[in-house]
Amino acid sequence: MLRGTVQGRADTPASAGPAVLAVHGGPGIDGAGLRHVLAPLAERAELVVPDLRGHGRSDLAEPSTWTLDDWADDLAEVIDQLALARPVVVGVSFGGWVALRYGSRHPEQLGGLIIAATSARLPTVAEGAARMGALGGPAAAELWRAVHADWTIAQTDAFKEHVTTLMAVRDPSPELAAVRAAQVKTTQVNQHFVPMFTELDLTGDARQIHCPVTVVVGERDPLTTPVLATATAEAFPGPARLSIIAGTAHDLLVDAPHTLIAEIELALMQRPASKAAPKRSVPPTE
Repeated sequence: MLRGTVQGRADTPASAGPAVLAVHGGPGIDGAGLRHVLAPLAERAELVVPDLRGHGRSDLAEPSTWTLDDWADDLAEVIDQLALARPVVVGVSFGGWVALRYGSRHPEQLGGLIIAATSARLPTVAEGAARMGALGGPAAAELWRAVHADWTIAQTDAFKEHVTTLMAVRDPSPELAAVRAAQVKTTQVNQHFVPMFTELDLTGDARQIHCPVTVVVGERDPLTTPVLATATAEAFPGPARLSIIAGTAHDLLVDAPHTLIAEIELALMQRPASKAAPKRSVPPTE
């Protein structure tokens, strides 16, 4: 089962008003940080932020089910069970890949899609090393090359000093830092999925999505570069708005929380009015 929170106005049933379903980053961390940052949206829409299977308070399940297909289908079940009418689905970082796969498998449910700090593919090792070098110098470039041969390097002090620090321009607020310190971590999910990063290319998924789309990226993001974000926006068959946020990096929950919320609010205004999609026969979820 997926667990998380459903927040919204008490006088608005989940099936009646606008809804946002947000997918956390990772893999291997729960959705607490995303729930904290997006909480203000609950004043105007139903806000659903589940923990993906294998994460947080959701079932750990089996490693064979820690896949984009399974995570995407889980989201579809949540939307069915809550009778959400054409929600705006938001995927942040790793959650953006889940959202892309979800959108290609269940396009009839979507009222809008936002992928933030996400591109259809990551840079190649060479592209990533060049980007890391441009932002963090030769040490960052060398460590980026090395980590692809040995993922344990990501846990070293040197990697954290030269590479991890490039993921955000600012420090997290004390409140967000406290939430993150208490997050549930499932390192086994991270270790299972991270080696697949360089093999992923969800351009084909993007081509199956016809709802309004927004691609949000930080100008200094070392992973989702503006070049890759632009290519991702161009892959969608309909118009996709590209928002490049100046002076920010990958961790938009730290660097640009208010801008991210503003993008979601804009997507809610553009969301087409529609009845909820018919429920399928699925087991209960929470």
